[in-house]
Amino acid sequence: MCLKNFQVDKAIAYFKFLRENNYPLHVAVIGKYLRLYFLKRNSLSDIDKTEIVETYNSLREQHPYLDSNTAEHCIVSLCLTDQWEKAHEIIEMMKITTDPEGSKVFNDRMEEMFKFWAENSMMPYNRIISAYVDTATKYGWSIVPTTISITGNCKHCGHSLSEITFSDKNFRDLAESVMNRVIIGSDIYCKTNPRELQRFKKFIEDTKPYDIVIDGLNIAHIRNNSAPMLQTLIKVIEYFSKRGKRILVLTRKHQKRLSVFKYIEQHALVFFTDDLSADDPYLLYATMSSGKSAMFVSLDLMRQHKHSLKDLNLQREFKKWQCSHQYFVQKSATGINIQEPFVYLPTAQKNGDCWHVPYVSDDFTYAESFEFPDKWYCFKYNKQ
Repeated sequence: MCLKNFQVDKAIAYFKFLRENNYPLHVAVIGKYLRLYFLKRNSLSDIDKTEIVETYNSLREQHPYLDSNTAEHCIVSLCLTDQWEKAHEIIEMMKITTDPEGSKVFNDRMEEMFKFWAENSMMPYNRIISAYVDTATKYGWSIVPTTISITGNCKHCGHSLSEITFSDKNFRDLAESVMNRVIIGSDIYCKTNPRELQRFKKFIEDTKPYDIVIDGLNIAHIRNNSAPMLQTLIKVIEYFSKRGKRILVLTRKHQKRLSVFKYIEQHALVFFTDDLSADDPYLLYATMSSGKSAMFVSLDLMRQHKHSLKDLNLQREFKKWQCSHQYFVQKSATGINIQEPFVYLPTAQKNGDCWHVPYVSDDFTYAESFEFPDKWYCFKYNKQ
C-alpha cells in the first residue's frame, strides 16, 4: 500500500518496525527493503547509506547465497553507497547460482545421491549431510533441519512420509524368495536336522495363522539382574494376549524345564527346537506363512538373511517388510518397552516437491538401528 502511493519513507519505517519487534523476515522481504532505497536514490542521507551496507552485511551472514531477484536488489542499493565494490562479490556468486547447465548437473547428482541413500537404507553422518547442505544452498536449494511428527508429517513443509505398503503379489514374491533362499537354500541343515524341520513345517501348517511370532530365547535374555528367568517373555506375551492376538513362541527345549513355562503354554502356542538349532529361519518361516499382516518379535536385525537374498530389489523389499513387521523389546526403568513396527519409511525419500533425508550424529556407532530416525533435513529445490 505504501509503495502503491509511492510513500517510500513509510514503507522503510514499516520494515524497521517489523525488524525492531523481532518479526521473522524472509530473505525476499529484506531484498525488497533494500530496493526501497533505490527508489529514493535522489534523497539518500548518510544514515540511509549506512543502513544499506549494514542490512546487506547482515543478510549475507545469514544467507551466503542469494536468489537472482534478491541479488539484484542488493546490487542496485549497494551501488548507491561507497561500498559499491561489494556488488562484484554478488556477481561472482551469481555465476554459480544462475548457471543453468551447472545447476542441472548438480541437481541431477543430488537426486542420484538421495536415491542411493534410499535404496541402501543409509543415513549419512551429520558432517556429510552438512557438506551437502552448504553446497546445495549455492544452487538454489532451501534446506531446513526438521523433525517428523507421530503422524508422519514433516514439521517444516507439512508433506507426509511414504507409508510402508505391500501388495499381495509383492508379499507373495518376497515370502517365496525367503522360503527358497533363507530356509531351503541356507545352511539350516547344519544347525538342525531334517526330521525337526519337517516336524516344524507340519506344526505350522496345522496351527497357522498367527498374529504374532516371538523369538522366545532371544526375548528371555532381556531382563534385569533381579528379575526371574522368562519374566520378560511373560510380559511380552501378556502385552499381545491382552490385545487379542494369536501368539506363537519359538524357543529351545531346555526352557521347558522351567516351572513358569506352564503359564506361557496357557497363553500361547509353543514350538520347541533342539538346543543347537537355528532360530531365525524358523521365525521368518512361521511369520511369513501366516500372511502379510503377521508380525514378529525379535532383537535380531536379520542382516545375514537380507544379504542372503542376493537380489538388491528383494533386499529392499525384505528391509521394508522387516521395518513394518518387527517389534523390538527394550529394558526400561519401569520394566520393558515394546517398540512397534514403523508405519513410515525410515529412509531418504521424495514427498511432493521435497526430499526428506534422515541423518545421524558424528559420534554415532553405525549400525542398522531399530529406532525411527529423529534427525532429518527437508530439501527443496527452488526453480528460478
